[in-house]
Amino acid sequence: MKIRRIFSVFLLSVLLTTLFLTPQAYALEEPTLDARNALLMDETNGRMLYGKAEKEKAYPASITKVMTALLVLEAVDRGDLSVSQPITASYEAANSIDEDSSTAGIEEGEVLTVEQLLYCLLVVSANEAANILAEAVSGSVTDFVALMNQRAAELGCEGTHFANTNGLPDPDHYTTAWDIYLIAREAMKHDDFMTIVNTKSYEIPPTNKTEDERVLHSTNALISNWRMLGYLYDYADGLKTGFTDEAGYCLVASALKDGRNGLPEKYSGDGVHPNPECYKIMEAIVLPVIDKKPAKKVAVRTGGAKKHSWDR
Repeated sequence: MKIRRIFSVFLLSVLLTTLFLTPQAYALEEPTLDARNALLMDETNGRMLYGKAEKEKAYPASITKVMTALLVLEAVDRGDLSVSQPITASYEAANSIDEDSSTAGIEEGEVLTVEQLLYCLLVVSANEAANILAEAVSGSVTDFVALMNQRAAELGCEGTHFANTNGLPDPDHYTTAWDIYLIAREAMKHDDFMTIVNTKSYEIPPTNKTEDERVLHSTNALISNWRMLGYLYDYADGLKTGFTDEAGYCLVASALKDGRNGLPEKYSGDGVHPNPECYKIMEAIVLPVIDKKPAKKVAVRTGGAKKHSWDR
């Protein structure tokens, strides 16, 4: 049996994910979290294991890009796009982001495939990639944002409104931990999405605008230690980080445990619900991730030189 946990938590006013919760069966004290909003789901049975203001509205920062990726992959499923299709970055898409925001260094007129743009979007959190993909799907960023809101409503998101494709600050751009769970759950049905969000690094070969390869490194410390050491979690398989000053540090993550009986008997009475000893191990893994602010910078290497950007 495979047991999958999806967690989303808001640090400050943001969506983050946490790995532990206290089931009533064990009468443990509720964990103390700095996160204002948090949610832990057992995707095996759809049960909510923990919630903290999970339906309260908050800024999602780059967690937004999970919805952006979902719509791109659904366009691929419909045959409107293909992952190998080349896309040319427009001036508007390449330049309509904040100067210090997260980027893959994509230039106006540069040609990348849909697949390469998805890696830029989800691995290094490139804001311009979100706009380039939006134009490829809908013709304009404005129409794509309308599609984002339409799809959110279809998924049952009642506390979400998108104002852009990438999560840059906007008073009219918000969601909830619960809604992010609904969006992430849908995105996780796509194998390509799960492959990309569980990628530690990805290399884009030279393009029409650069003679050197471009190496992208994951922003997710649960699956990659490139940005920081000490937070790798063996069962984590994604999903997405985010940060803005307004939102705080964000994470929506998933973990999959293989094993016919789920959790070992030592750590669970029924193979599904952790016992106190298991929670101690979980807390030791997750609390440092929540309590310690990660480094803000993301590096994109182009031809040996590192270009730093913010994961916004």
